Amino acid sequence: MSRFASHLADHTIVNPFPGLVRLEQTIGRPVTVRIGSNESVAEPTSPLVARFGPALAELARTYPDPYAQVLRARLAALAGVAPEEVLVDTGADSLILLALRLFCAPGDTVVTSAGTYPTFRYFAEGCGTRIEEVPYHEAQGLRRPDLAGLAERARARQARLVYLANPDNPTGWNASGDAIRTLVEALPEDCTLLLDEAYSDFCIETADRPLAGVLPGAFRLRTLSKAYALAGLRVGYAVAPAGWIDKADEIRPQFAVSSVAQAAAAAVLDEPTYSARLVSDTVQLRQTLERALSDRGLQILPSWTNFVAIRYDSAATAAARQQALWAAGVAVHRPPHPAMQDLLRVTAHPDALQTSILDGLCPTR
Repeated sequence: MSRFASHLADHTIVNPFPGLVRLEQTIGRPVTVRIGSNESVAEPTSPLVARFGPALAELARTYPDPYAQVLRARLAALAGVAPEEVLVDTGADSLILLALRLFCAPGDTVVTSAGTYPTFRYFAEGCGTRIEEVPYHEAQGLRRPDLAGLAERARARQARLVYLANPDNPTGWNASGDAIRTLVEALPEDCTLLLDEAYSDFCIETADRPLAGVLPGAFRLRTLSKAYALAGLRVGYAVAPAGWIDKADEIRPQFAVSSVAQAAAAAVLDEPTYSARLVSDTVQLRQTLERALSDRGLQILPSWTNFVAIRYDSAATAAARQQALWAAGVAVHRPPHPAMQDLLRVTAHPDALQTSILDGLCPTR
Protein backbone atom coordinates (compact mmCIF):
# COMPACT_ATOMS: atom_id res chain seq x y z
CA MET A 1 0.00 0.00 0.00
CA SER A 2 1.24 3.49 -0.82
CA ARG A 3 2.45 5.72 1.98
CA PHE A 4 0.50 8.69 0.56
CA ALA A 5 -3.24 9.38 0.69
CA SER A 6 -5.10 7.13 -1.75
CA HIS A 7 -6.07 9.94 -4.13
CA LEU A 8 -2.44 11.13 -4.36
CA ALA A 9 -0.63 7.84 -4.67
CA ASP A 10 -0.66 7.50 -8.47
CA HIS A 11 -1.25 11.11 -9.44
CA THR A 12 1.35 13.81 -10.03
CA ILE A 13 0.18 17.40 -9.58
CA VAL A 14 2.13 20.10 -11.43
CA ASN A 15 2.58 23.55 -9.90
CA PRO A 16 1.39 26.12 -12.49
CA PHE A 17 3.44 28.92 -10.90
CA PRO A 18 6.87 27.59 -9.85
CA GLY A 19 8.35 31.08 -9.46
CA LEU A 20 11.31 33.01 -10.83
CA VAL A 21 14.04 31.05 -9.07
CA ARG A 22 12.92 27.87 -10.83
CA LEU A 23 12.67 29.84 -14.09
CA GLU A 24 16.28 31.01 -13.68
CA GLN A 25 17.34 27.42 -13.19
CA THR A 26 15.42 26.38 -16.30
CA ILE A 27 16.80 29.10 -18.61
CA GLY A 28 20.29 29.04 -17.11
CA ARG A 29 20.61 32.77 -16.45
CA PRO A 30 19.37 35.43 -14.01
CA VAL A 31 16.05 37.16 -14.59
CA THR A 32 16.81 40.88 -14.74
CA VAL A 33 13.41 42.17 -15.88
CA ARG A 34 10.27 41.06 -13.98
CA ILE A 35 7.33 41.73 -16.28
CA GLY A 36 5.65 38.31 -16.13
CA SER A 37 4.29 38.19 -12.60
CA ASN A 38 1.79 41.08 -12.69
CA GLU A 39 3.37 42.69 -9.63
CA SER A 40 2.67 46.29 -8.71
CA VAL A 41 5.06 49.04 -9.73
CA ALA A 42 7.40 50.40 -7.07
CA GLU A 43 5.84 53.43 -5.42
CA PRO A 44 8.13 55.63 -3.30
CA THR A 45 5.14 57.14 -1.48
CA SER A 46 4.04 53.73 -0.16
CA PRO A 47 3.17 53.94 3.57
CA LEU A 48 5.46 50.94 4.06
CA VAL A 49 8.50 52.99 3.06
CA ALA A 50 7.86 55.58 5.74
CA ARG A 51 7.05 53.06 8.45
CA PHE A 52 9.42 50.16 7.73
CA GLY A 53 11.90 51.38 5.13
CA PRO A 54 12.36 50.76 1.40
CA ALA A 55 13.86 47.27 1.77
CA LEU A 56 10.75 45.84 3.42
CA ALA A 57 8.47 47.72 1.03
CA GLU A 58 10.27 46.12 -1.92
CA LEU A 59 10.05 42.64 -0.40
CA ALA A 60 6.33 43.13 0.21
CA ARG A 61 5.79 44.26 -3.39
CA THR A 62 7.24 41.16 -5.07
CA TYR A 63 6.14 37.55 -5.06
CA PRO A 64 8.31 35.16 -3.04
CA ASP A 65 10.11 32.08 -4.27
CA PRO A 66 7.42 29.38 -3.88
CA TYR A 67 10.04 26.80 -2.92
CA ALA A 68 12.09 29.08 -0.61
CA GLN A 69 15.24 27.54 -2.05
CA VAL A 70 17.70 29.93 -0.41
CA LEU A 71 16.04 29.35 2.95
CA ARG A 72 15.84 25.61 2.34
CA ALA A 73 19.59 25.44 1.90
CA ARG A 74 20.17 27.21 5.21
CA LEU A 75 17.66 25.03 7.05
CA ALA A 76 19.10 21.87 5.52
CA ALA A 77 22.53 22.82 6.83
CA LEU A 78 21.00 23.50 10.25
CA ALA A 79 19.26 20.10 10.30
CA GLY A 80 22.19 18.20 8.80
CA VAL A 81 20.24 17.00 5.76
CA ALA A 82 20.12 17.71 2.02
CA PRO A 83 18.01 20.64 0.71
CA GLU A 84 15.74 18.21 -1.11
CA GLU A 85 14.88 16.71 2.30
CA VAL A 86 13.50 20.03 3.60
CA LEU A 87 10.23 21.83 2.94
CA VAL A 88 9.33 25.35 4.14
CA ASP A 89 5.80 26.43 5.03
CA THR A 90 3.91 28.90 7.21
CA GLY A 91 4.77 27.52 10.63
CA ALA A 92 4.47 24.06 12.15
CA ASP A 93 0.67 24.39 12.25
CA SER A 94 0.41 24.57 8.47
CA LEU A 95 2.80 21.63 8.21
CA ILE A 96 0.49 19.55 10.43
CA LEU A 97 -2.35 20.21 7.99
CA LEU A 98 -0.07 19.50 5.03
CA ALA A 99 0.98 16.14 6.51
CA LEU A 100 -2.64 15.14 7.10
CA ARG A 101 -3.49 15.99 3.49
CA LEU A 102 -0.41 14.14 2.27
CA PHE A 103 -0.84 10.87 4.15
CA CYS A 104 -4.56 10.59 4.97
CA ALA A 105 -7.81 10.41 3.03
CA PRO A 106 -11.21 11.05 4.63
CA GLY A 107 -12.13 8.07 6.79
CA ASP A 108 -8.54 7.05 7.53
CA THR A 109 -7.59 6.59 11.19
CA VAL A 110 -5.05 8.75 13.00
CA VAL A 111 -3.74 8.23 16.54
CA THR A 112 -2.62 10.82 19.06
CA SER A 113 -2.27 11.41 22.81
CA ALA A 114 -5.38 12.48 24.71
CA GLY A 115 -4.65 16.12 25.50
CA THR A 116 -1.63 16.91 23.39
CA TYR A 117 -1.32 19.99 21.15
CA PRO A 118 -4.98 20.56 20.15
CA THR A 119 -4.27 21.97 16.69
CA PHE A 120 -3.61 18.43 15.47
CA ARG A 121 -7.13 17.33 16.34
CA TYR A 122 -8.53 20.60 14.95
CA PHE A 123 -7.01 19.87 11.54
CA ALA A 124 -7.62 16.11 11.67
CA GLU A 125 -11.34 16.71 12.19
CA GLY A 126 -11.40 19.10 9.25
CA CYS A 127 -9.73 16.48 7.04
CA GLY A 128 -12.40 13.91 7.87
CA THR A 129 -10.14 11.41 9.62
CA ARG A 130 -11.12 9.07 12.45
CA ILE A 131 -9.25 10.16 15.59
CA GLU A 132 -8.11 7.66 18.21
CA GLU A 133 -6.75 9.08 21.49
CA VAL A 134 -4.40 7.26 23.87
CA PRO A 135 -4.28 8.40 27.52
CA TYR A 136 -1.03 9.82 28.87
CA HIS A 137 1.10 7.61 31.09
CA GLU A 138 0.92 8.65 34.76
CA ALA A 139 3.57 7.57 37.27
CA GLN A 140 5.41 9.13 40.22
CA GLY A 141 3.95 12.57 39.63
CA LEU A 142 4.91 12.55 35.94
CA ARG A 143 2.64 12.80 32.92
CA ARG A 144 4.03 11.82 29.55
CA PRO A 145 2.85 10.43 26.22
CA ASP A 146 2.47 6.63 26.19
CA LEU A 147 4.63 5.72 23.19
CA ALA A 148 3.98 2.00 23.45
CA GLY A 149 0.27 2.69 23.74
CA LEU A 150 0.35 4.87 20.61
CA ALA A 151 2.04 2.10 18.62
CA GLU A 152 -0.36 -0.55 19.94
CA ARG A 153 -3.40 1.55 19.02
CA ALA A 154 -1.97 2.28 15.56
CA ARG A 155 -1.55 -1.44 14.88
CA ALA A 156 -4.98 -2.33 16.26
CA ARG A 157 -6.77 0.34 14.20
CA GLN A 158 -4.57 0.13 11.07
CA ALA A 159 -3.83 3.82 11.45
CA ARG A 160 -2.30 5.84 8.63
CA LEU A 161 -0.65 8.41 10.90
CA VAL A 162 0.44 8.88 14.52
CA TYR A 163 0.98 12.38 15.88
CA LEU A 164 3.52 13.00 18.62
CA ALA A 165 4.75 16.35 19.93
CA ASN A 166 8.26 15.90 21.30
CA PRO A 167 8.90 17.79 23.52
CA ASP A 168 5.24 17.55 24.37
CA ASN A 169 2.87 20.46 24.55
CA PRO A 170 1.35 21.03 27.12
CA THR A 171 3.26 18.79 29.57
CA GLY A 172 6.81 19.73 28.48
CA TRP A 173 7.99 16.09 28.50
CA ASN A 174 10.76 15.00 26.11
CA ALA A 175 11.22 11.40 24.99
CA SER A 176 14.71 10.18 24.11
CA GLY A 177 15.88 9.62 20.57
CA ASP A 178 16.03 5.88 21.16
CA ALA A 179 12.41 5.91 22.36
CA ILE A 180 11.34 7.76 19.21
CA ARG A 181 13.19 5.30 16.98
CA THR A 182 11.55 2.39 18.81
CA LEU A 183 8.14 3.98 18.26
CA VAL A 184 8.70 4.34 14.52
CA GLU A 185 9.83 0.72 14.25
CA ALA A 186 6.71 -0.45 16.10
CA LEU A 187 4.26 1.27 13.73
CA PRO A 188 2.59 -0.50 10.79
CA GLU A 189 4.65 -0.33 7.60
CA ASP A 190 2.35 2.20 5.90
CA CYS A 191 1.79 4.34 9.03
CA THR A 192 3.70 7.62 9.30
CA LEU A 193 4.90 9.25 12.50
CA LEU A 194 4.11 12.98 12.39
CA LEU A 195 6.80 14.17 14.81
CA ASP A 196 6.24 17.74 15.97
CA GLU A 197 9.60 19.04 17.25
CA ALA A 198 8.56 22.67 17.66
CA TYR A 199 10.33 22.90 21.05
CA SER A 200 13.34 20.71 20.28
CA ASP A 201 15.72 23.71 20.20
CA PHE A 202 15.36 23.92 23.99
CA CYS A 203 16.74 20.40 24.45
CA ILE A 204 20.25 21.71 25.00
CA GLU A 205 21.77 18.76 26.86
CA THR A 206 23.39 16.17 24.60
CA ALA A 207 21.26 13.31 25.92
CA ASP A 208 18.04 15.24 25.26
CA ARG A 209 18.68 16.37 21.70
CA PRO A 210 16.58 14.92 18.87
CA LEU A 211 17.93 12.32 16.48
CA ALA A 212 20.01 13.82 13.68
CA GLY A 213 19.10 13.71 10.01
CA VAL A 214 16.14 12.16 8.25
CA LEU A 215 14.26 9.59 10.34
CA PRO A 216 12.79 6.92 8.03
CA GLY A 217 9.07 6.59 8.63
CA ALA A 218 8.73 10.04 10.18
CA PHE A 219 7.65 13.45 8.88
CA ARG A 220 9.41 15.87 11.27
CA LEU A 221 8.20 19.42 11.90
CA ARG A 222 10.24 22.32 13.27
CA THR A 223 9.71 26.05 13.56
CA LEU A 224 11.53 29.35 13.80
CA SER A 225 8.77 30.73 16.05
CA LYS A 226 10.29 29.76 19.40
CA ALA A 227 14.09 29.69 19.31
CA TYR A 228 14.40 32.38 16.60
CA ALA A 229 11.62 34.75 17.77
CA LEU A 230 9.73 34.77 14.45
CA ALA A 231 6.29 33.66 15.67
CA GLY A 232 4.60 36.57 13.90
CA LEU A 233 6.17 35.76 10.53
CA ARG A 234 5.12 32.09 10.44
CA VAL A 235 8.14 30.13 9.23
CA GLY A 236 8.29 26.39 9.78
CA TYR A 237 10.00 23.52 8.04
CA ALA A 238 9.68 19.78 7.63
CA VAL A 239 12.45 17.20 7.39
CA ALA A 240 11.58 13.98 5.58
CA PRO A 241 12.74 11.67 2.77
CA ALA A 242 13.15 13.54 -0.51
CA GLY A 243 10.31 11.65 -2.21
CA TRP A 244 7.91 12.74 0.54
CA ILE A 245 9.04 16.35 0.22
CA ASP A 246 8.47 16.27 -3.54
CA LYS A 247 4.95 14.93 -3.06
CA ALA A 248 4.17 17.46 -0.33
CA ASP A 249 5.32 20.27 -2.63
CA GLU A 250 2.67 19.16 -5.14
CA ILE A 251 -0.20 20.02 -2.78
CA ARG A 252 1.23 22.98 -0.86
CA PRO A 253 0.08 26.59 -1.57
CA GLN A 254 2.78 28.02 -3.82
CA PHE A 255 3.33 31.46 -2.28
CA ALA A 256 2.54 30.66 1.35
CA VAL A 257 5.78 31.93 2.93
CA SER A 258 6.12 35.63 2.12
CA SER A 259 9.21 37.37 0.79
CA VAL A 260 9.46 39.29 4.08
CA ALA A 261 9.31 36.09 6.14
CA GLN A 262 11.91 34.36 3.98
CA ALA A 263 14.31 37.29 4.22
CA ALA A 264 13.83 37.60 7.98
CA ALA A 265 14.40 33.89 8.48
CA ALA A 266 17.60 34.00 6.45
CA ALA A 267 18.80 36.97 8.50
CA VAL A 268 18.38 35.23 11.87
CA LEU A 269 19.88 32.00 10.57
CA ASP A 270 22.91 33.89 9.27
CA GLU A 271 23.68 35.16 12.80
CA PRO A 272 25.06 31.97 14.39
CA THR A 273 25.05 33.14 18.01
CA TYR A 274 21.59 34.72 18.01
CA SER A 275 19.46 31.64 18.59
CA ALA A 276 21.97 30.11 20.99
CA ARG A 277 21.80 33.20 23.20
CA LEU A 278 18.01 33.32 23.02
CA VAL A 279 17.70 29.64 23.93
CA SER A 280 20.21 29.90 26.78
CA ASP A 281 18.45 32.95 28.24
CA THR A 282 15.08 31.23 27.93
CA VAL A 283 16.23 28.03 29.63
CA GLN A 284 17.66 30.08 32.50
CA LEU A 285 14.35 31.95 32.80
CA ARG A 286 12.45 28.66 32.83
CA GLN A 287 14.67 27.26 35.56
CA THR A 288 14.24 30.42 37.63
CA LEU A 289 10.47 30.23 37.15
CA GLU A 290 10.44 26.55 38.11
CA ARG A 291 12.29 27.31 41.36
CA ALA A 292 10.02 30.24 42.20
CA LEU A 293 6.89 28.16 41.67
CA SER A 294 8.27 25.14 43.53
CA ASP A 295 9.21 27.39 46.46
CA ARG A 296 5.52 28.32 46.65
CA GLY A 297 4.54 24.67 46.95
CA LEU A 298 3.25 24.22 43.40
CA GLN A 299 3.74 20.94 41.52
CA ILE A 300 5.81 21.49 38.39
CA LEU A 301 6.05 18.97 35.56
CA PRO A 302 9.55 18.47 34.09
CA SER A 303 10.00 20.66 31.00
CA TRP A 304 12.30 20.68 27.99
CA THR A 305 10.54 23.70 26.44
CA ASN A 306 10.14 27.45 26.87
CA PHE A 307 7.21 27.01 29.28
CA VAL A 308 6.35 25.48 32.63
CA ALA A 309 3.29 23.31 33.28
CA ILE A 310 1.78 23.62 36.77
CA ARG A 311 -0.31 20.68 37.95
CA TYR A 312 -3.13 21.49 40.38
CA ASP A 313 -5.21 19.16 42.53
CA SER A 314 -8.23 19.58 40.23
CA ALA A 315 -9.47 21.21 37.06
CA ALA A 316 -11.60 23.52 39.22
CA THR A 317 -8.54 24.83 41.05
CA ALA A 318 -6.67 25.43 37.79
CA ALA A 319 -9.70 27.23 36.33
CA ALA A 320 -10.01 29.43 39.42
CA ARG A 321 -6.35 30.48 39.19
CA GLN A 322 -6.68 31.19 35.46
CA GLN A 323 -9.81 33.30 35.95
CA ALA A 324 -8.22 35.26 38.79
CA LEU A 325 -5.24 36.09 36.60
CA TRP A 326 -7.52 36.99 33.70
CA ALA A 327 -9.25 39.46 35.98
CA ALA A 328 -5.86 41.10 36.50
CA GLY A 329 -5.18 41.22 32.75
CA VAL A 330 -2.76 38.28 32.79
CA ALA A 331 -3.09 35.59 30.12
CA VAL A 332 -2.12 32.06 31.12
CA HIS A 333 -3.14 28.95 29.21
CA ARG A 334 -5.28 26.07 30.45
CA PRO A 335 -5.43 23.23 27.89
CA PRO A 336 -8.94 22.63 26.51
CA HIS A 337 -8.85 18.83 26.62
CA PRO A 338 -10.64 17.37 29.69
CA ALA A 339 -7.61 15.20 30.47
CA MET A 340 -5.39 18.28 30.84
CA GLN A 341 -7.62 20.86 32.50
CA ASP A 342 -5.84 20.49 35.84
CA LEU A 343 -2.81 22.18 34.24
CA LEU A 344 -1.83 25.79 33.66
CA ARG A 345 0.90 26.46 31.13
CA VAL A 346 3.09 29.50 31.86
CA THR A 347 5.64 30.87 29.39
CA ALA A 348 9.19 31.41 30.63
CA HIS A 349 9.21 35.21 30.45
CA PRO A 350 10.43 37.94 32.83
CA ASP A 351 6.84 39.05 33.40
CA ALA A 352 6.00 35.61 34.82
CA LEU A 353 8.42 36.29 37.68
CA GLN A 354 6.46 39.27 39.01
CA THR A 355 5.50 38.60 42.62
CA SER A 356 1.84 39.38 41.98
CA ILE A 357 1.71 36.82 39.16
CA LEU A 358 3.59 34.13 41.08
CA ASP A 359 1.24 34.64 44.02
CA GLY A 360 -1.75 34.63 41.67
CA LEU A 361 -0.79 31.16 40.45
CA CYS A 362 -1.02 29.82 44.01
CA PRO A 363 -4.35 28.46 45.25
CA THR A 364 -5.92 30.54 48.00
CA ARG A 365 -5.49 28.96 51.42
